[in-house]
Amino acid sequence: MREGLAVGKGQGVQGSLHRGWRHGVCGFLLLMGMGSSGLAHAALPGQPSRPAPADPESPGTPGGRWSVLVQDVRGGAPVLSQNATAPQLPASTAKLLTTAYVLHNLGAQDHFLTRVLAQGLVAGRVMGPLIFLGGGDPNLSSRIFPFHGKTRRGPALSPLRDLAEQLWQAGVREVPDGILADSRLFPTEYAPMGWTPEDQRYWYGAPISALTFNDAMVEVLVRPGARSGQPASAEIVPNPLGVIRNAVKTVGAGEEVIPLRLEIVGEHWVLIGSIRARAAPVSAMLAQPDPARFAGLALQQALLDQGIRVTGEVQVRARGQGSAAPQRPFYPGYVVLAQRRSPAIIDAVTVVNKVSENTHAEILLRDADLARGGDGATHSALARLRDWLLREGVIDQQAEVADACGLSRNARLSAADLVRALAQSYQQPWGALWRASLPVGAEDGTLRHRLEGLPMGTVRAKTGTLRDALALAGLIRGNHGQEYAFAILVDHFKAPRAAIRSRMDDLVRRIALGESAL
Repeated sequence: MREGLAVGKGQGVQGSLHRGWRHGVCGFLLLMGMGSSGLAHAALPGQPSRPAPADPESPGTPGGRWSVLVQDVRGGAPVLSQNATAPQLPASTAKLLTTAYVLHNLGAQDHFLTRVLAQGLVAGRVMGPLIFLGGGDPNLSSRIFPFHGKTRRGPALSPLRDLAEQLWQAGVREVPDGILADSRLFPTEYAPMGWTPEDQRYWYGAPISALTFNDAMVEVLVRPGARSGQPASAEIVPNPLGVIRNAVKTVGAGEEVIPLRLEIVGEHWVLIGSIRARAAPVSAMLAQPDPARFAGLALQQALLDQGIRVTGEVQVRARGQGSAAPQRPFYPGYVVLAQRRSPAIIDAVTVVNKVSENTHAEILLRDADLARGGDGATHSALARLRDWLLREGVIDQQAEVADACGLSRNARLSAADLVRALAQSYQQPWGALWRASLPVGAEDGTLRHRLEGLPMGTVRAKTGTLRDALALAGLIRGNHGQEYAFAILVDHFKAPRAAIRSRMDDLVRRIALGESAL
């Protein structure tokens, strides 16, 4: 860590504005609806600082409630502080803490293994069920690595076709007793505290499982029928063995439009909802209701495509929250017939931070908990994360660590917490890799279309978005070579999210350019 970088808990956050542009930023904050509450001005040499007397802006005002801290990493007083210690909804900036913890405990270059095992193989026939053993890999998918600019994918079933080809090369020709999808490495979590039912319909709120295929997500494209009452058509990818059936209906102008979702009905999943006649096609990325079973079905489809005969059902062996961890190693004496090695953990962390993959963050947290001697359960994983953050001096006792990804409405962090996390990275061997995993303004990830007009690489930052909260935290390289750690959290706003986001970006841009006036 560079000398003078640390931001101490409970001190040094009633900050200041550098001479030359402080008055411009103060005026800018007033224009944004932030007011000057909680803001302290830097004293000129030989003068005491002058804290502003106004109360913090109340929730529900158009501009919302802001927690802001900008810290010059070369040391000295904060450049800008606005309610910097106030705990607020962090949204996905909470992933900064999780991914730092993951790299600290798992390292950057380790890998996960997803295995296919059997009791034995006799004349091409698998003895007993074929075991599909989840290894906590969040990237059992066709995602192309390394990440560059945006997510790129190959054919959805490609990772499972690779396993099927390995099985063929191992001599497997028949699986008479079906497939057992085993996700017991850590308990499956279907509804984390603070996640809403609406969250759980979509990819960003999918169940958390140690055996997850295709990001626990299904992409659908729905087109209406010609008139009300007719079935809608749907493209569903992936849809192994046709397990997902389309039941979306076309409705008329005065009828209710029901959002798309997947439901389990018997042995099948059903895509339900409605779309208005003559409406444009509707696309959605929906959560898989049972990731381990879906992975098993996808493997079965890949085996059949490979020419391997499969009879029997796909069954799931899972572990619930609160259940005892099974003894390891799993399946002693079984033969490994195929396996898939994941991308390096730093590649997984890069995906989490660049494109804000919630399910990936949750899986990696449980992997890290197992590495620290926990059982991978939600309570264990969150307790160890919080303990580490407190011990490292990243958060204070006000912080609420409610999940790994920031989707929980119970999570609370302050701008000071996030700036301390950024500061701590400079004294860690993994710090440079972690900082490089953040989205780059106007270049990639969730900042690909934001912060344009600045020199390339000026801003690296993690974004955060909820219905009633926006956040941005990372690093700014100033136009004279200065480097700032910063965090901006905004919640309880009434203005459109686009307007709040634009104001956040304008503040970052002004800091980067060192502007002295609006």
